[in-house]
Amino acid sequence: GINAEYMGRGYDRDHDGTITFKEYLQYHLGIVFSTEELFDIVFSMYDADNNGYIGREELVEVVTNSTRWMGDCDVESKDVQDLIQAEVDKIVGFCDVNKDGQISKEELVAAAEKHPEILEKLKNLA
Repeated sequence: GINAEYMGRGYDRDHDGTITFKEYLQYHLGIVFSTEELFDIVFSMYDADNNGYIGREELVEVVTNSTRWMGDCDVESKDVQDLIQAEVDKIVGFCDVNKDGQISKEELVAAAEKHPEILEKLKNLA
């Protein structure tokens, strides 16, 4: 599906372009992850250009595609796009401590320490 690219980045722990059964299981059995590994997985799912930051566009792209993939609303409609933008604004506002418009791994870690649900939300949105 449309989500495969984002999921692949989360699953493919060693970035070799293939997903092993172990990597697949590790993703789905979150209990085997340390918190740090979970951060790496979630971060990789969003960091499309692999520059070490999650940009607003990357967030919009992942949330739009996961919304499209769920198939229960028209992602081209202005109402849905506004909701996606509002969700992205909320996530960026929450995590982007230095207000540079992107989220570093350190900022995500800090935000999740205060509000652990943010990591689960990002995992579920992808």
